[in-house]
This record gives sequence, structure tokens and C-alpha cells, in this order.
Amino acid sequence: MKPPTPDPLADAAREAHAIRQNRDAFLEAPVFRVLADAPWLERRALLEGLVAFHRERMARIPSPTRYPESSPWVDYVLRCDQELQRLAGLSDFDLAVLRSLHDYLSFRGVGHVHLAGDERCRVAFLPHSDHGRLHMKNLDDPPTWWRPEPEPVWLYPREDQTLFSDGVGSGLHLDEEPPELFPLPIRSAMLHAYAEDVPSAVEFLDRYRYFWGRANLLLYDRKGRSVAIEKCSFNFFESFEPGPDGISHVSGMTCRNPDSPQGRYQRAQREKYLRLHRQPLDGPDMAFWNACRQFEEKLAAGLATLALRPTLDGLLQLFLRPWPEGLRKDGLRVHPRQGLIGYTLMSYVSLLDEGRLLRWQRSAPPDLVWPDAPEVFHYPPLR
Repeated sequence: MKPPTPDPLADAAREAHAIRQNRDAFLEAPVFRVLADAPWLERRALLEGLVAFHRERMARIPSPTRYPESSPWVDYVLRCDQELQRLAGLSDFDLAVLRSLHDYLSFRGVGHVHLAGDERCRVAFLPHSDHGRLHMKNLDDPPTWWRPEPEPVWLYPREDQTLFSDGVGSGLHLDEEPPELFPLPIRSAMLHAYAEDVPSAVEFLDRYRYFWGRANLLLYDRKGRSVAIEKCSFNFFESFEPGPDGISHVSGMTCRNPDSPQGRYQRAQREKYLRLHRQPLDGPDMAFWNACRQFEEKLAAGLATLALRPTLDGLLQLFLRPWPEGLRKDGLRVHPRQGLIGYTLMSYVSLLDEGRLLRWQRSAPPDLVWPDAPEVFHYPPLR
């Protein structure tokens, strides 16, 4: 028997509290990031039609026959949003920004503009090392709204947890609208309610492919199986099994195989965007995408070398040394007219067999100091 849906009222209360603590980060930052990367756009024209799109998608209830798990989650989403709007004092426009801005811009916005923003994050999973199983991530983002986080209890494995996931951003300026629009919480809740291991997770995420996108995911389970899923588009789904070394990875805003159907689609959509907005091939947009590719190649090559002798120290050097020797961003600017500047704001590695998590995170803006040593947290080792 699968667990029931979460309590929508409790979840709405938690989200409302977070919004009240930093309202601009939730409601202003998404629009700011679009306009910062595309200053030729006008805010009013950009957002015209957003509220109508959000209302339409909330009315597009998925078929319970085709998606039998979806019905209780539709009720959960509707009740949660209703309560959130009341508790946080959100207007219809605020709620549309919070829930539907990126989908609207990708599918129907002004020139179908969805700015990709700064490339975000890399994740790796090593099933074997001198410290057992390792799960490491660099979290990259512009630092405008960055605040250091408290103890990362959400990263500790639960005693009953059998499937683990982590993800990176991987979006497109414009994407073809999928046949399903209702915002089912596929990644945040449904995946772990209906999948218990890597094979069942891949089947579930593929079957619900139209409901999620703009993310590359890394999944692993207690048996040491792992998979990388790349999904920049809502209509494509591509998974990658690890090689003999068992190592899996994902990197933000890129397709590792540019000749796959999704890779070709990604390239075509980028070029279409440049033509639509009369942007040059040597401008900041293409420089951004080229940098994404370089980070993916650096990660893949570094892990291939590490597979010959998988050690924690080797993994830390790959992720923590500043670019270009390693993957850490320290204010990376890839083009003179780049709108937002990339930083690695946090890195963490989970030593699953030892029950330790090491975390490095920058201080708050404007200093953004990278720490000399990590914080160390403990949880019950994963058996």
C-alpha cells in the first residue's frame, strides 16, 4: 500500500512561512531573472496572459484512466494552493508567478521566451570508494537572493527510504507545449510515493513525462543501482545507465549526447530563439550554452579518471577546485554582456555508509566568502 498524500494544509503553511520570510525571492526574483538576461523585453508585455494561462492549466485535470495515481494529487494541489493563497496573502497574479511563470514563458509567452538563467549544479554518485558510497553536488546560482542555509536535515536519508534523487536545472527558452499541463508534483512527492527503486522510478517518470521537465535527475537506490535522466523538454525523456564503474552524473543545462533526439531538439530550439530575437551566435546566450557543455565535459572526464581509483579526496578536488581546474564557480563570467554571474554557493558530499555529510557554503552577499573547511553533520549510516 502506497502512503497517502501529504497534508495540504500543513504543506501550505510551511510554504507560506517561507514566502513571508523572503517574499522577493519567491515573487520578484523569477521575473527579475528573465528581464536581467533579456533587457529588451518589457515587463508588462512579458507577463500579459500569465494569469489566464495559470487558470487554464489548473482546469486541465489529467485523465484518471490514463494516469490512475493522479486523482488524489489533483485534490492535494488544488487544496494546497487555495490555502497558500489565503495564508500568504497572494493575489491571483502572485500565485501565477509562483506556479506557472516558467511554463507560460516556455509555451506561450512573448516570443515564447523562457530565459535559461545561469547554469545550475552538478551531481555525482559513486557506488564504491575508499569511503563507501558517495553522493556529491555543487549548487550553482547567481547570489542575488542567496542566504546560507541551516542544518540540512532534508538531505539525511530516512530509515525507511529506498530511493534517492537529486537534480539540476536544465531548461529551454522555448519548448513545445505538452498534451498535459496540470502541475502534478511529480518530482517533489509522487515519485517517492509510487517508486521504490531505480527501475520503478524510471518507469514512473517516463509514464508521467508530460508533467515535468527542465531538470536532469540522478537516482540511486539501496542496492547501488543508479541512473541519469536528462529532460530539458517536457516531451522528451532520455535515461543513461552507468558503465561498469557504476558511476552516474548529471550536469545543468546540457545534453551529454548532442546527437540524440533531445540533443538535436535542444540545439534547434536555442537557435530558433536567437533568430526570433535577432541575437548573434557569438553573443552571451550561446556563450552560456557553450560553458554548460564545457562543465559537463569536465565532470564526465573527471569522473572517468576517478573511476580508476575512486577516492573521496579525488571527488572533492574535482568538485571544489575553482574553474577551470575544477568545477567550482567563483563569479564566473563567460561573456562581457552576461546578465547574471555564476557562483557555486554550496557544495555537499554525503558519505552514505559512514553517516556523515560535509557541507561548504558561502557567506551571505555581498562578501560571498568560500569556507576553508566544511561543516560536518551526522545521520544514521545507510544500510
